[in-house]
Amino acid sequence: MNTDEIDQVAQIFQNLGAEKDKAVTMASQLIKRAEQLANENESSKVDELQTLLETAICGAQGILKPDKNGDSK
Repeated sequence: MNTDEIDQVAQIFQNLGAEKDKAVTMASQLIKRAEQLANENESSKVDELQTLLETAICGAQGILKPDKNGDSK
């Protein structure tokens, strides 16, 4: 995890309304979790981070992710 990654992800959280210090904390935690999931699932950190960010963004907007809406048959 490097500071550029943290800053980029933190900017997303700031755009969603988080204060800078909270955004940096959330970004660090999210990146760390993406690294853990990548190791567990033998996948890429980028893919895991994308999934986590999509979930966080949907949550911030008060909506469910499309694959979690329960609309599928």
